[in-house]
Amino acid sequence: MVWTCFCVLSIWMSCVCSTKLHYDARVTVKNEGITRFSFGNHYSGLVKLVGSSGSIIWLGRNKTLYSIKPAQDFKPKLVNLNLCKDESEYSDNSKCPYRLSLLSPGADGNLFFCGSGNENTKCCYLTSSYSLTDCFELENYEPDINEPSLLVDNMLYFTTSKMGLYRVNKDKNYNIWSQSTQTEQKYLKLIAGKGHNDKVYSFFAEKHKSKDGESDQWIARVSQSCKNDRGGPKAQLQNSWTSMIYARLFCRRGDDFSQLIDVATLHTDNDIKIYALFRNYWNMSAVCVYNMTEISGVFTSSEFNPTNVPANHRPGTCVNDSTSLGPDVLKYMLVRPEMKDWVMPENEPLLFRHRHYTHIQVDREHDATVLLLSLESGGVHKVLEKPVFVIAEYLPFPHGTHITGMLLDTSEKRLFVSSSNEVVQIDLSACSVYGDECTECLLSRDPYCAWDDFYCKFAAKGGVKDPHDCKMPLAEPSKTEFGAETSVVRVPASSRHFLLCPMTSHHALYGWHRGNTREECVRSDQGCLYLIESMNETHEGSYTCVSSENGYNRTVAQYELRLSRSHAPRLTPVGLLLLLVMSLPVLDL
Repeated sequence: MVWTCFCVLSIWMSCVCSTKLHYDARVTVKNEGITRFSFGNHYSGLVKLVGSSGSIIWLGRNKTLYSIKPAQDFKPKLVNLNLCKDESEYSDNSKCPYRLSLLSPGADGNLFFCGSGNENTKCCYLTSSYSLTDCFELENYEPDINEPSLLVDNMLYFTTSKMGLYRVNKDKNYNIWSQSTQTEQKYLKLIAGKGHNDKVYSFFAEKHKSKDGESDQWIARVSQSCKNDRGGPKAQLQNSWTSMIYARLFCRRGDDFSQLIDVATLHTDNDIKIYALFRNYWNMSAVCVYNMTEISGVFTSSEFNPTNVPANHRPGTCVNDSTSLGPDVLKYMLVRPEMKDWVMPENEPLLFRHRHYTHIQVDREHDATVLLLSLESGGVHKVLEKPVFVIAEYLPFPHGTHITGMLLDTSEKRLFVSSSNEVVQIDLSACSVYGDECTECLLSRDPYCAWDDFYCKFAAKGGVKDPHDCKMPLAEPSKTEFGAETSVVRVPASSRHFLLCPMTSHHALYGWHRGNTREECVRSDQGCLYLIESMNETHEGSYTCVSSENGYNRTVAQYELRLSRSHAPRLTPVGLLLLLVMSLPVLDL
């Protein structure tokens, strides 16, 4: 018990002391740069969000497919698939047994999709003009739309959590079935090797029973398979993988980041970076970054478990004809060989305390990497990778809304987020959310934004990027240099009143200055408040709200408070008559 407490305390201390630990987003974005595409009350249950190079977003559920062309559509458009149009038995399309079972981006901006029903699967390409082409049937295959898929040339890869990775093509040659592992799996991403790499990689979480048999543990894994695997001969592993080998992903020692939640990729000039989102039992999330070269190296050089490796063939090595592999090799592949070495991340993980993230997308802008992480509460965090900094929290849905998917359009810098009945487009290059002052713009640390002329703009062509340059001639003067405009406010005597100061940055300290005194603000949903219980002459004067962030002070609001004349002492008619008489000149008689 003492040792357990000590371990928990050590983990907590390491998290508190970590320089990579961050909390709140700097700004909150509720409406700016956010466009909503609503299905209305009649629609629910969206399960898949897919994009294409033709600037069309595809959304699928059950038997219905929708499309959104963001540049011209105000709401999702229902697509009539007509998978049963050539089958007289189902002349009424409403009774068509096919349901959407797979959606995947196809070549030339087309969508590749499959529909399954009555133990049969039909797959087609759908063009941007909503025409079906190159349809074919897959017998005895039934994909799951919730699972990842990958289309490489004429080969389709998809997974099922019960069995694993499948590979099929419309010519029905060398289709590959996976072998059941008897353990629960959750597949998250399929990636084709880059360049001359002739492999396909599967990233998944696998549940294992603990030694005491009372608790389950999730283990993060990656598998490698050869694209040209034909399966084994008739006697052994026929139509099954003969090249699939496994490795374990390591994230961080001591914090038990073993539950893999989601995976995103970032293509660089020479490699593919893997951004893996993990969760542990201490209410923390972490992102560990791997590269494909390192993963491939583990599969190439590590020793195996079990150790009785065939002498003349290294498991996982691609061959021209896998049906000619020897029986000793095929027998060894049946035991699901795994690498002794674990795949290690490039650096220490990015830690997020008290955050349960559910999805991840990654973008690169001006030599900086930006993570987009969805929250269980329905929000989305925009996070700078190095150094870790939560730039903004977008609120595309009401709190408590479950986000079903995220899709990143890197060319247009847009993020699409889906719920059960709505799709929201977030403009990642909408820089006006940081205000119209140079320093505020640059303190955001948003790689998409820079100060240009009088505005915070998308930094496609550069601009002022360093807050220190805001006072240089290159930067146009902002309101900060002249101070906020003073507002004169007249308040009735003895009335209760408050002054409001907008709080743009959650990282700044705000305070009210009056003369030589400074008072902390009262924080509210509206901003930073200064409360006056009963207005009198002592409250008249100047009030200035100042924010302080990273050594930069800014006058946010400035008020001149005065008593209202309309509430001066009122005179009765008799008093007014006396006042008039007293003002008349005295006549000499």
